[in-house]
Amino acid sequence: MNNEFELVRRQPYIDKQTFLNTITHYRSDETIAEEKLLRQEGSPKRQRGTLVFMAGNLWREFQLRYTAGDALADLAVFLTVVVEGYERAAEIGDQVPENDYAPVFTLNDPMDEYVDYIGLLSAAVLLHREDLIPRIHALLAGTDFDEADLLVEELLNFYLPDRPMVDQWFWDKPYGILVEVIDSETAAAKVKGMQKYVTKWYSSMKGQAHFWGKHEKITPEYSDYVGYWAFCAAAFTYLYDIDDSGYRNETVYPKDLVDYARSKPRQPVRLKDGNEILRVAGGQPCPQTGNWFSPAKEDSARHFKEGELMPTFNASEYGQTIWQWSPSI
Repeated sequence: MNNEFELVRRQPYIDKQTFLNTITHYRSDETIAEEKLLRQEGSPKRQRGTLVFMAGNLWREFQLRYTAGDALADLAVFLTVVVEGYERAAEIGDQVPENDYAPVFTLNDPMDEYVDYIGLLSAAVLLHREDLIPRIHALLAGTDFDEADLLVEELLNFYLPDRPMVDQWFWDKPYGILVEVIDSETAAAKVKGMQKYVTKWYSSMKGQAHFWGKHEKITPEYSDYVGYWAFCAAAFTYLYDIDDSGYRNETVYPKDLVDYARSKPRQPVRLKDGNEILRVAGGQPCPQTGNWFSPAKEDSARHFKEGELMPTFNASEYGQTIWQWSPSI
């Protein structure tokens, strides 16, 4: 049985016994936390802290299950549970007095929360949980961390309307390299830049992220190590259709998530007003026959057939050319 586990696990540091014991530990924590919430009734601030802890455990469990080799279709379902956990924390957080309020993710410190948020968003992209993307954004909407980070906005821009142009980001190391990838004008430059980013992602976390080096402290009873995954590298590789052959075998690169994303059609995002939007980057095949337009150029609206390459407009003040499906044109 252990040999079977070793064959399906996606990183070599975790063993079956530690995995099972850690999952059991999460369930025990969940039970204790639910009991704690009852005792904290009437104190939204304390309940919020407990619920953030519980949601964080769910996200760690998602990553651990991915690392251990769980099926991607099962993880796509479990991602809903993770998002619901954070939504539960955010809902009680709205009852906290303003001077004590804090969002469920603070992107500027510690770094781990930034890695978690952009990882959660990237996982939704890669698993085609487009329906979760507005909900993940809502966790930050209206806070100081909304519309404040270039990389987060670049991801959201593929799925949500009217996202702003942002030219700043919270963590330059290693994410400045990823910004360079986004700004690269040629496919070859994107490949080179992404390879550099992926190879430096984990080492750049040393001294910054608390999760660094946790694989060295694994015990049979429990592990704080849940996997080291540059989910955002995979998300941008997929969205920009970057050739990943040069970095597919890097330990931190979740290549099967990219393959999964590429194997399935993109789904429109349904907004609260009932409208649906579907977006694709210039230079990529049209995912759906119909009418499309790009804000990168005036009077760009035209009809594309599925599989037809979408044009890219150079020297656009909007940066990356993004096409949006519009059946009403």
